[in-house]
Amino acid sequence: MGEAVISVPRWRDLIQILYVKMDFVSGKELGDQLQVDPRTIRNDIKALHPILSASNNEITSVRGVGYKLVVRDETALRNLLLADVRERSNLHITPMLAEDRVDYIIRYLLLENRFVKLEDIADELYVSKSTINLIIPEVKKKLGEFQLTLDKKAGHGVKISGTELNIRFCFSHFLLGKSPSLLISETEQAFFDDVDLERIQQVVVDSVSTYAIHMTDIALKNLIIHIAIAVCRIRDDCYVAADELLNVEFNMQELRAAQTMIRGIEEQEGITFPETELSYLLLHLSAKHIAANEDDDREYMLVSKMLERIQKRYGYALMQDKALVSNLVLHLKPAINRIKFHMNIQNPYLPNLKQNYPLAFELGLTAKDVLEEELGAEVNEAEAGYLAIHLLYAMDKAEDGAKKRVLIVCASGLGTSQLLESKVRRAFAEQLDIIGVQSFYAYENEPRACDFVIATVPLRQKNHPYVQVSPFLTRADVRAIEGMLESGDEKVTLELENVFSEDLFLVSRANQTKNEILQDLALLLMQKGYVGEDYLPSIFEREQVVPTYLGNGLATPHPIQADVARTAIAVCICESPVLWNEEDKAQVVFMLAVKNKEQSQLATTYELISDIVEDPKTMRQLKEVRDFEGLIRILRRLSL
Repeated sequence: MGEAVISVPRWRDLIQILYVKMDFVSGKELGDQLQVDPRTIRNDIKALHPILSASNNEITSVRGVGYKLVVRDETALRNLLLADVRERSNLHITPMLAEDRVDYIIRYLLLENRFVKLEDIADELYVSKSTINLIIPEVKKKLGEFQLTLDKKAGHGVKISGTELNIRFCFSHFLLGKSPSLLISETEQAFFDDVDLERIQQVVVDSVSTYAIHMTDIALKNLIIHIAIAVCRIRDDCYVAADELLNVEFNMQELRAAQTMIRGIEEQEGITFPETELSYLLLHLSAKHIAANEDDDREYMLVSKMLERIQKRYGYALMQDKALVSNLVLHLKPAINRIKFHMNIQNPYLPNLKQNYPLAFELGLTAKDVLEEELGAEVNEAEAGYLAIHLLYAMDKAEDGAKKRVLIVCASGLGTSQLLESKVRRAFAEQLDIIGVQSFYAYENEPRACDFVIATVPLRQKNHPYVQVSPFLTRADVRAIEGMLESGDEKVTLELENVFSEDLFLVSRANQTKNEILQDLALLLMQKGYVGEDYLPSIFEREQVVPTYLGNGLATPHPIQADVARTAIAVCICESPVLWNEEDKAQVVFMLAVKNKEQSQLATTYELISDIVEDPKTMRQLKEVRDFEGLIRILRRLSL
């Protein structure tokens, strides 16, 4: 199989184009993209037939229409495409996939550290100069994420420019960002062929051990690589400027460890570290050191503000969770330097958090907002994700040990209200938290957030699940309340009926944009009186922070904070996928309007969203729905 693959030099690009398109592509279009004639494309596809058929996949053709990739075993296809993933991380292997070429060019220019002609880059990649010209805008875009530019000089070519600190951050990201190993790999040693990574590792390990610097294994590996980058740049007379590292925060323990490391590396590598490079090493050491000390006032203040904002916005009271507060304080100590100096940090858990725990991620984004306001610096998604993990753990603990929050609605007067409250409190002291007693009319006009209602009369406004009992709480009443405590399905079904309605369902018009869909859905909610005028602007503001695409074609736009009169979900089914961010397209859009601080509604709504996005079959069915009855039918099946 390997020899057959090598005989078709464009095979990965060809399959990749068809795989992304998942529709017919003409031979001319394929030829234009791969810079060969349609006859060559036809011959390539013939050569690929036995390779694909071995995994029960194939490329079909229709005369006058083009070629289409038919995928029957996606795992086998992905393994085929990514069979050389180890080699693709090596600078010396020429990439075949278009997205890999962008990273390759950046790595190549960083290592060359001079002006390079586009013709030379084209020769490196075995493509034409015109192909390189098409890739350059994406190169510039990725460099812009590190505040770097691609300078052009007539007759000399292009070169990466920017501050030395940002160049090194870019170095670490594009050279080693995808390395899964905690140990020094052969590929990494190949990058630094004139630096002894093993000996640097020994110096670092000895120093952190001597001065009791606590960091994760991943952080230790990253520190070693950053030191290797510094050694290479110093040898090229490229130094971090003093004004790039003002106000690095560190303690005496970290200073002593950094000084010891520098002495050991200077002796080992035969170089001299300028004073500014000590600050560079301290930046990385302090950004990775999990330190606990008495000087925590600023971090406690930040955590307090974060949790206050979360309680105000979402109703989760987490300030009393001492373990959560302590863990967040410890997390912020190294994070503050990372944030202040825009250090890139990887978070491999981010996609899973967004898709499976969207509510926790929203709380993480709220904490991120507070940090940005207080520190005056941008906080990236990765940091928000790590905050969300701490909050998710606290939410799970609170849910496991929490009593059900109930409201008593009694129409018989003060005496019977007090009698019923007393009996319920005695009978269910361990399971129920009575948050208040309301009259029938007060409940209809001013419903409060709770898990369910215990009422002495039938309720017309079914804002929550409820059980009707006698003011004297008979044995039958106790059994009915116990049944409510054990029942989970009834609540989910009731939520479906409450939050979805035919008035809030639409199918998109042809070629509608993301913004047009957001406006249409928000208008439905406003016309029905669910939301106020501040809702749509907050929707757009939230999309600017992080687009609300969750995965599998589902997007869940919602405001950062807005006046919501009643919890509801407006739904749009798109006739064709709509670009939601730079990469992903949505075809099912659930616009969430959750009444302020209704924690039970909020949690149930996000649980439903998570169940939907995790179920590919449900998502396929939703994409084909064209009426409200079909929507509810699918969601009911999911909740069974």
